Amino acid sequence: MASSALNMGNIAKGLVISICGGLLFAFLRIPLPWMLGPLFATGGVSICGGGISATPGGRQAGQLIIGSALGQYFSPEITLQILAYGWAILGAGASTLLFAWLSGKLLQRISRIDGTTAFFASVPGGAAEMAILGERAGARFDRVALSHSLRVLLVVSTVPVILTWNGAIGTDAYEPLTRQISVTGLSLLLLMAMVGGMLCARLNIANSWLLGPLAVSFLLSINGFTLSAMPPVLIIIGQLLIGWSLGVRFEPDLRKESYRFLLGTMASALLSLLLSVLMGLGIAKVHGISMSTMALATAPGGISEMCVTAKILKLGVPLVTSFQVARIAILLILTLPLWRLVQAKAPSPGEW
Repeated sequence: MASSALNMGNIAKGLVISICGGLLFAFLRIPLPWMLGPLFATGGVSICGGGISATPGGRQAGQLIIGSALGQYFSPEITLQILAYGWAILGAGASTLLFAWLSGKLLQRISRIDGTTAFFASVPGGAAEMAILGERAGARFDRVALSHSLRVLLVVSTVPVILTWNGAIGTDAYEPLTRQISVTGLSLLLLMAMVGGMLCARLNIANSWLLGPLAVSFLLSINGFTLSAMPPVLIIIGQLLIGWSLGVRFEPDLRKESYRFLLGTMASALLSLLLSVLMGLGIAKVHGISMSTMALATAPGGISEMCVTAKILKLGVPLVTSFQVARIAILLILTLPLWRLVQAKAPSPGEW
């Protein structure tokens, strides 16, 4: 009973700190205040041993909201336009493996960790998913998970700010199919989204609580069904829940990590970000797409975080979502088989 009360207290503290962080960032006019504010506020307190927790299922709930909102941008006309970029989407996703190889080499050289851990710590396919795949290949689960958390933190805290400072707001005219809010329609949409999330989770699909609701909302939109727009307050709640859940990952143990590993992780993440954005700018030049949109579409951040950034900044939401979803799918399918293929030809285990 005492333990339960303590946990509830830690969750309550996390909520208050998240709200305060969001309000502060909103007051300071920092981009994505309701995601970055809670992330930095709870992350700082967690690293200092503040004893806070995220609400159970909070990240999943936030992803459900964001996924449902993102799917509403896929009108039949927009979907046909995106199909024209099919090869670019697939090429960008596959190229990420090359970038992961290069950034993993850098991480290994600086931090002096084993090659398996360095590689899986550098593939931007989702923290939990890459940690699990890496563990199967012999990588250190904790190092892989920490490296991905730091990468997402770096990308989420820099890319939106840089884009905003460069005036990259509202350059793409993508709009959701409806702006009218219906209580009945919204309730039905969220219920269907929950079923989609549960089904994807049951099938062990990565990012199930984002991709399931996104698929449901997408299927409704491309068939012309508009149940309800997503209320702005729900979008704020979704961002807060995602930022809060990311922040509490940074526990006091982070301070005990070696300087070499932390430096290597940040250098690796910067290299991956630079290569990905350069590729995105190249695609933008060839296809005549907004460079800001393609920078977000190819940035190796979390799929939820990059897509919600596109939504808030009004930067080609369907296109960014398509590139990010394709990247995750390609990496989850190819990473482990390709690693095993490389290992089969390596002179000794762990070399690449």
